[in-house]
Amino acid sequence: MGVVLKSKLKVLKEAIREWSKLEYGSLDAKVATLVEEIANLDIKGELGVLTNVEMEMRKRKFDDTWKLLKCKDASVFQRSKSRWLKEGDNNSKYFHRRVKAKTVRNSIRALKVDGGWVETPMEVRRVVVDYFKKQVVDEKWDRPTLDGVPFAMLSEEEN
Repeated sequence: MGVVLKSKLKVLKEAIREWSKLEYGSLDAKVATLVEEIANLDIKGELGVLTNVEMEMRKRKFDDTWKLLKCKDASVFQRSKSRWLKEGDNNSKYFHRRVKAKTVRNSIRALKVDGGWVETPMEVRRVVVDYFKKQVVDEKWDRPTLDGVPFAMLSEEEN
């Protein structure tokens, strides 16, 4: 029973493959042909007036072009998903160890502050936040003034 099913599925697979070649084969060539035909109709429209039939044909060719482009995008997406399912991802144990090691290497476990070590995550966070708050705070300081410097002024008449 399994052998019969297997042979039937094999025949079905070939039939689907042939249908796919007829329907979706050479999508790029079909799109290029449609774009060229649309360009020819555009040129004809610039030189004169297109008939209603030609305008409808142009609309239909645009629709066909968009459908083919959507089919091409869907096909590429399906192939990539199929390949991923078939081959799997390469997230090996080695890869995960490397990512974890990089995370550990990039983390701050302790800071030396005022001669002492701060080790707990909450304390490290507090020290870092305080440091950057001090960097951006606006301190009050005596700014230089221009007292005693004579500036030329306009008189009321000149103004």
